[in-house]
Amino acid sequence: EDDTLQAQACRPDWKEFVQHRAPGRFQCSQCFHEWSSAKVHILFHMCRCQGWGMIWMRIFRQECRRCSKPRLEDPEFSLETIESILHNLVVKILQYFYNEPVQPSDLLEVMVDTPVAGPHDSAHCEACQLGIC
Repeated sequence: EDDTLQAQACRPDWKEFVQHRAPGRFQCSQCFHEWSSAKVHILFHMCRCQGWGMIWMRIFRQECRRCSKPRLEDPEFSLETIESILHNLVVKILQYFYNEPVQPSDLLEVMVDTPVAGPHDSAHCEACQLGIC
């Protein structure tokens, strides 16, 4: 995991995949407020060299809207969400490094498994602040 990864800034011979709109749950480490978001983004940078591979990942965080000086909080994901994200990552690895033909339908839509109330709070979303969301 690397919180410094930037979208569209891969090293030479590296590939990028962004999992958009994964549902996640957050809890503020200061006031313990909890919220859900259907727009958690995960950035992957990956390479394959001499038979081995490496993947770097950045999970974009969100801030609590109730705190005056909020911290960026990490999301938690359901097992089903993690499985779908990993499926999509494997599909992209097959496409990028093994030249497997991939159709848009091969990627799983990550389903929202918990109720999400209200619109996306762009002002408190790290991915929005960085222009990814």
